[in-house]
Amino acid sequence: MFQFPKKQKLCSEKVIERLFTNGNSISEKPLRAIWNSEENNDNVFVKSLIVVSKKRLKIAVDRNIIKRRIKEAYRLQKRQLELFLESNNQQLNLVIIYQEEEILDYKTLEQKINLLLSRLIEKL
Repeated sequence: MFQFPKKQKLCSEKVIERLFTNGNSISEKPLRAIWNSEENNDNVFVKSLIVVSKKRLKIAVDRNIIKRRIKEAYRLQKRQLELFLESNNQQLNLVIIYQEEEILDYKTLEQKINLLLSRLIEKL
């Protein structure tokens, strides 16, 4: 239920490029989400990617900390999004971009992810 397996991760370079050129976006400081919908063809409802820019956080350890915190918060809260997409038989490609220059604590990121996902469901 609260898993984040390989098949739910966005890996295809073509899909990622298409997502950044044609995707819709919403922002919830310090996060930004870019998404687009596709037909569901492999029984996975959400494929996601988490990006922390080297331009914002220079040190790799800091980027990894943020990525881990965002992944955990997303993993625990993505179920409502999956249920919504399952009822509409859609697949969503999603990129979550961290846009802050300092490391935020887990509770703050968890709240922002929750807000971001609920706004995303409203937009769909």
